[in-house]
Amino acid sequence: MIRVFVFFLIQCFCINAYAQCTAPIYLNTTNVYYYSADANWTPTTSNVSYYRIRYKELGAQSWQFINNIDSSLNTKIISGLNSLSYYVWQIKTYCDTNNTNTSSWSVEDTFYTSTALCPNTDSLYTTNINYNNAQANWDTVENADRYKIRYKILGTTNWSNLGPFHHPLNSAQIPMLQQSTGYVWQVQTFHDSTAILGSLWSESDTFVTVAFVPAPFNPTISNNLSTLECNSTADLYLSVSQSNNEPDVGTSIITSDKGAFNISALNYGDTIGNATTITSVQTISAVLTVGIVLGQNYAIINSFDTTGSLIGFFSIENDNGGIKVSSSSPNDGNNYTSGYESNIFLNNIFINPPFTGPMHFYVDINSELNDQISLVDTMQVWCNTTAVDEEITKNKKIISNVDLLGRKIKHLNYNINIIRYSDGSIDKKITIK
Repeated sequence: MIRVFVFFLIQCFCINAYAQCTAPIYLNTTNVYYYSADANWTPTTSNVSYYRIRYKELGAQSWQFINNIDSSLNTKIISGLNSLSYYVWQIKTYCDTNNTNTSSWSVEDTFYTSTALCPNTDSLYTTNINYNNAQANWDTVENADRYKIRYKILGTTNWSNLGPFHHPLNSAQIPMLQQSTGYVWQVQTFHDSTAILGSLWSESDTFVTVAFVPAPFNPTISNNLSTLECNSTADLYLSVSQSNNEPDVGTSIITSDKGAFNISALNYGDTIGNATTITSVQTISAVLTVGIVLGQNYAIINSFDTTGSLIGFFSIENDNGGIKVSSSSPNDGNNYTSGYESNIFLNNIFINPPFTGPMHFYVDINSELNDQISLVDTMQVWCNTTAVDEEITKNKKIISNVDLLGRKIKHLNYNINIIRYSDGSIDKKITIK
């Protein structure tokens, strides 16, 4: 009898313990915005392990859940909601860790996702419409943090997104469009650094891209040296530019019939110059450093942007009595350029030939569409002959010294002197007092 009574007490204790796991009460929703809301509740028991929330749009069949909510909380943000929609939510208490002692779901609370705290821009317009891009413009919103753009082909359902564009920026390039195609785009404004205070999407703006008209492959190439004095070390400047809609450059080779690179003096990691690439949307600055060096006649030069990332490379060689610079560009998929200018400066690395005369630079460039262009540039190398001239001058004599009218002059301090020497040479000297 005693044993039965003890069992009865234990059973009653367990039943009472489980009965204490009750659902929270006084559900309410605050800080309701277009895409989020704060769910709040009042606990009814102290032995809470965790809570669980379920929510859905009013009338929907399936629930979404927020699991393992800390027992110390009495509020939880519900995010990722649809704007201008009615929602219902409930909460459940778990009083142990093995999910056996739980409450029933609480009573329901409902809310509507709308707010007056997140205004959006009401002025959109499109400019600089090309065959493959366009510029989206909008009026800024006071106290905005950033903006987001979405766009799509007219009549389709899937949007593409761009951003964030931080306030007060009020324009952005919409890239990689199709020619002769209608597009629609919208702007969304965020008033904080999170995704909570987001506005509704704006009214739409539409535009139609133009038809693509390719330009002939006609890149402009320029090669210059900082000095043309024979046997001197010079800075080498290489420049290539293209107009809008030209076929993209695929490979380029620049050679000379004279001169040499001082490759034997290069070591891995040496900085030997810089480069800039100017496009229609950005300017990229880079540092040129030595990569692989193979003997005294071949080296790979790496190009690093301002973040230290490798963005390209090219080779330099000593070849057939001159130099050779070879590079190739990765195919970006559209085969045409929006216009650019690329400048390369190689500092103190080119050695001029040791004698006077012409030096030719040959340029061969191929496009990604197999166009080809070949150009020749000629530079005149000179040698300093001052020392030789001075020696010759010592051995020649003045035969006559006259003015512009042919009158003899006894002194060389006259305004204009025409001097004839014994070797047949003539000098004109002008004296300014």
